[in-house]
Amino acid sequence: MRHSYFVTAMVFTAWIIVTVGCLKPKAPVYYDFVNFKIDSIGKVQSVVSAELKYFNPNNYNLQLKQGEVDVYLNQKLAGHSVLDSMILIPKKDTFYLPVKMRVNMSAIFSNALNILLNNEMDIKLQGKAKVGRSGIFMNLPILYEGKQRIPL
Repeated sequence: MRHSYFVTAMVFTAWIIVTVGCLKPKAPVYYDFVNFKIDSIGKVQSVVSAELKYFNPNNYNLQLKQGEVDVYLNQKLAGHSVLDSMILIPKKDTFYLPVKMRVNMSAIFSNALNILLNNEMDIKLQGKAKVGRSGIFMNLPILYEGKQRIPL
């Protein structure tokens, strides 16, 4: 009789650990982009880099295994970026993701006057990231839309 209670308690404890440990993590929250720089300029395409500042709202560390994002400037696709290196994301803290991408210059030129007059533009980030912990990874959507001040 005692043996069956012990086995039941062990199964229940294992079930709780697996259930709590496998909860889907909350998506990181986008804050800002910093350290923006133009690496090369071309007539058709340019290469830019920046760091995207995020906050991890989870009570545990995460690992970002890979990610990709489309960047829209004033509703026009400006570029695509792929991140394929492992990054440790600290719990309840901010972290930075390095981004480097080729930018379609027609999207920049069509928005140039608006950028100069307003020093801001609508930015949309849309993509996915493979995030996880303890070797278990899942795809989380990346979606941010908002106004972004452009440092000139």
